[in-house]
Amino acid sequence: MPYGAHPRQIFDLFPGSDGAPLVVFVHGGYWQSLDKDRYSFVAAALVPRGFSVALLNYPLAPAAGVAEIVESVRGCLPMVLEALRPPPPFWIATGHSAGGHLAAMLAMTSLAANVALAACAPISGIFDLEPLVETSLNAALELDQERAAKLSPIRRRPMACPLTAFVGAAETSDFARQSRQFVEHWRAAGQHAELVSLRDKNHYTVLCDLLEERSEIAEGIMRLAQAFRREEKRVEWL
Repeated sequence: MPYGAHPRQIFDLFPGSDGAPLVVFVHGGYWQSLDKDRYSFVAAALVPRGFSVALLNYPLAPAAGVAEIVESVRGCLPMVLEALRPPPPFWIATGHSAGGHLAAMLAMTSLAANVALAACAPISGIFDLEPLVETSLNAALELDQERAAKLSPIRRRPMACPLTAFVGAAETSDFARQSRQFVEHWRAAGQHAELVSLRDKNHYTVLCDLLEERSEIAEGIMRLAQAFRREEKRVEWL
């Protein structure tokens, strides 16, 4: 389904049953490559567990800057919610690598005022863009230190919701550090946050966990949904 005029402003929607919570998944590719069409297995893992799933595409660098990509992803969420009838009771943001960055930015700047954000669950995400300024990746991203800081989730105040960051145990040290520091950043704001390390997985195999019958990522997202439901019931009781 389209959510804007750009050819890549499109999403795939895998509706669950009526009243199913929504998981929004954003693909990676260093903001420069890949496509939602590769990731239908994410929905195959989550829809049977009681979720609706949206897979987002977005304009790519260098034609689009990172700020434009962030705004594109933000603009998609209301269209996804509009497409689900009845609307979901709540939603969870997730994504892999650069998609983890975009999912975190989506969660931290959400436009979905009428549907509660239950949790953020990035997978081997990038949360501090400033180190990228001095790398070859920046030839396409065209970031300076000021823009990189402004677009870094770790420089923003966390939302009042839990965070579960997944990372491969065989990740590179930089990716592992970014996830660990983002969890610490979330905790410092007084929110619940945990880091889940996936045994034997690296940056390029971590999503293979979703192909396994006992997927740690899928089970972790289920726990986040269950915790949100329990909290809602507690508030209603009070």
